[in-house]
Amino acid sequence: MDKDIPGWSQYRNSGTISELQLTSKSYGEGDPVLLIHGFGASSYSWRHIIEPLAQKYRVITIDLKGFGESPKPRDNAYSVYEQARLVRNFILENDLKNFHIIGHSYGGGVALATSIFLVSSHPNLQRSLVLIDSIAYPQELPGFVKILATPVLGPLVIYAIPNSIQVKSLLKKVYFNDAMIPQSAIDHYAKNLSKPNAKYATLASVRQMLPEDLQQFSENYASLTLPTLIIWSSNDEIVPLAIGERLHENLPNSKLIVLSDVGHAVQEEEPSLVLPYLQEFLDAEAHNAQSGL
Repeated sequence: MDKDIPGWSQYRNSGTISELQLTSKSYGEGDPVLLIHGFGASSYSWRHIIEPLAQKYRVITIDLKGFGESPKPRDNAYSVYEQARLVRNFILENDLKNFHIIGHSYGGGVALATSIFLVSSHPNLQRSLVLIDSIAYPQELPGFVKILATPVLGPLVIYAIPNSIQVKSLLKKVYFNDAMIPQSAIDHYAKNLSKPNAKYATLASVRQMLPEDLQQFSENYASLTLPTLIIWSSNDEIVPLAIGERLHENLPNSKLIVLSDVGHAVQEEEPSLVLPYLQEFLDAEAHNAQSGL
């Protein structure tokens, strides 16, 4: 892990001018629902839930810096805090109001940091938060992440092993049922990894995935009073359920849903499991907003 990247104390009061524009798409109309994907993924990871949610909401997908169609500069600014700064700026630049954020995995960490950015500077903009198998605290990283974060070995692996083999190996960790991994997903993510500077961005991101001051940063969670839905898989091999249970304890206005027989990315593997919970939560928050609650 990179130890010389700026910590939260240096980001807390960072400016709101973005020199980098994240790629985004918008579907439907209504209160905005911003979807933030996980590490190694892109907006594609939400493909199964966009249309159902867009029946009532304006669903906005973004590709984080270094992933999907977004820019991949060869700099050293790929931390969760930097990603959250860019997402916060995207929200302000697009004048989003009464919006909901849904974040998965690494994107859940970005969603948490974005929400903490906003609650201090623009406290009335965000309506709710959904975290799906999210990074949140210091933890043991899975083997493939450790390998990618290792000097010399990480670059050797990512540049020497064919993209499709790397992606399939990762998805086998992500999915509970390997038979559910679609070839179309392998092909899509492998193609993303072949984009110029994508491997550089992947290595930079993995080295900065868990900031050095993450434990200290997590003390902010207790002050985040947004209605929050936490969805976790008891079979998650990437971020263990214990992280979700700890989040539920520390986020004062949260509800925890635990799913079984599904892996780390339920929105890809079994979207029909997670959609009813998302729709019920978002509809309840929309009703509360209309009622002035």
